[in-house]
Amino acid sequence: MSDYKEVVGTAIKNIAGDPPAPLEGELWYNSSTASFKIYKTSTFLSWATGNSLNTKRRALSGAGIQTAALAFGGFSTPPPTRHAQTEAYNGTNWTEVNDLNTARSDLAGDGTQTAALAFGGFSSPPTTRHVATESWNGSNWTELNNLNTGRNSLAGCGTNTAALAIGGYPSSPGNTEIWNGTNWTEVNDLGEERSDIKGVGTTTAALGFGGTDPRSGATEVWNGTNWTEVNDFNTVRTMGAGVGSSTAALGIGGGNPALDPSIFSLTESWNGTNWSEVNDLNTARANMAGAGTSTLALAFGGSPGDDGGATEEWSEGTGLRTETITS
Repeated sequence: MSDYKEVVGTAIKNIAGDPPAPLEGELWYNSSTASFKIYKTSTFLSWATGNSLNTKRRALSGAGIQTAALAFGGFSTPPPTRHAQTEAYNGTNWTEVNDLNTARSDLAGDGTQTAALAFGGFSSPPTTRHVATESWNGSNWTELNNLNTGRNSLAGCGTNTAALAIGGYPSSPGNTEIWNGTNWTEVNDLGEERSDIKGVGTTTAALGFGGTDPRSGATEVWNGTNWTEVNDFNTVRTMGAGVGSSTAALGIGGGNPALDPSIFSLTESWNGTNWSEVNDLNTARANMAGAGTSTLALAFGGSPGDDGGATEEWSEGTGLRTETITS
């Protein structure tokens, strides 16, 4: 049987790492990881840049899926502005639709493009941490019964008739409330109190992850009654976006005020047991919103600076990449 050298005319390279500019089909042995690698055309999940929001902002919320999403609320400077704007995404462009009744940032949301829920949030002056809840019917926002605890920087998951409000700032940031379509009811708290947490899933099977107070990589699973701590993020961060379900989620971007620079492009994928690092955002940012699933996702808005209109789509694509050869 012919060996590699006889076929291609050279021996397999043995290097401590990966070559800086490999050729398609090139094979090498990475002595740092004790593995064979090849640079080849593959199919994989990655981020692609889409059309921007009409109103650039951060600390906004979102609902829906990759091809039918909703963006609402948020904050921008200069001048300091809390937004009521709502925009709908059709898979290509964002279109302005009717505003929230209460302009606010750092709010939570969930649901679909035609049946969404917005709750909590922050506005100033005067400083207000909102209890307000609004329901979207595809055309207009309607005010409904309030949260029991006014707070901002909380997470939401579920639908517009069955939702969870998780964590937040400033008081009792472990608070969890459940929405039945009419009223909010306090249920059991998070195991680790925090704000800027992200949540995905339903009222009976949810995932809460990341956050601050303190900065946290903690992940907790909700079974409809209690929160249980499971395996942490690989990279501790806050103010990212989350999409998916309790068994298949993405943790997208975010920041860590203890680091410089403190803004991440990192994306991690949750398989129900562990987080794994996958392909990065094209634009590193925090305080963005997300919509969709772990295989068809949307990330939009965020900071730093005035680039908070950026939209990226997470989906399957084809291209050249380095892969590990396994037996």
